[in-house]
Amino acid sequence: HYMGTSTFANNDVLTIRYQSPANDYIAELFVMALEKSGQKFNCIPVKDLPSQKRTILLLGKDKSLDLFWTVTNVKREEQALAVKIPLDRGLLGYRIPLINKRTPDLFKNKQNTIDIRKVHFGLRFDWPDLEIFKQNELSILSFSSHSQANNLLKSGRIDAIPDGLLEVGSYKLQPELTYDKHVVLYYPSAVYFFVAKENQVLHDALEKGLNLSLKDGSWQKLFDKHLSHVIENVNLAKRTLIRLDNPTLPRTAPI
Repeated sequence: HYMGTSTFANNDVLTIRYQSPANDYIAELFVMALEKSGQKFNCIPVKDLPSQKRTILLLGKDKSLDLFWTVTNVKREEQALAVKIPLDRGLLGYRIPLINKRTPDLFKNKQNTIDIRKVHFGLRFDWPDLEIFKQNELSILSFSSHSQANNLLKSGRIDAIPDGLLEVGSYKLQPELTYDKHVVLYYPSAVYFFVAKENQVLHDALEKGLNLSLKDGSWQKLFDKHLSHVIENVNLAKRTLIRLDNPTLPRTAPI
């Protein structure tokens, strides 16, 4: 069904296989962008994708995916074509530590990365921030599943899991676990839509639609609907900001 990009005229229906389940905000955003672009399209969810590192390699004609979104880094921008408009408005760079209730003051009075060198962080093996935490010389143990992460935290093998703002409040916490109240970890980052290198049609439609929805305010509405309560819930203004360097971010990245 997938013809080379040269044969697409704008009235052709574009088939878009995307990662599923999708975060509601992101799913509504790409549909809104495509509708505004005027490009006809047909969306097909693809389940059970592998790790982020391997999923990005599935983009393209004979592979099994057309649209992927993830935190950008130099390597990912070499592997695929990025629509360089940050989908999360930089929000994913803010991380709230999930901790064991036994250590509520783990991050109390901590101001910078040197203060948190002794904290053992758990990060999933394919999270892009794993490399960022390493580069900031923080102590890390990687895990492969949610349940493994919870067990490591409950048993004290790790002290904290840096959850993204979008994860906070999106699932039920185990009774032994809670969110830190003192700090927010931050590194500059951008989440982009990625498409196959040869899929200029989809790239341009997304870029056009995102720019139009920025201009007419519909993106802001969607963002507020899904995310304003998240920002309020974690009480960002009251937390100490601990800034991490992000050497993996392409210098060209608008964030």
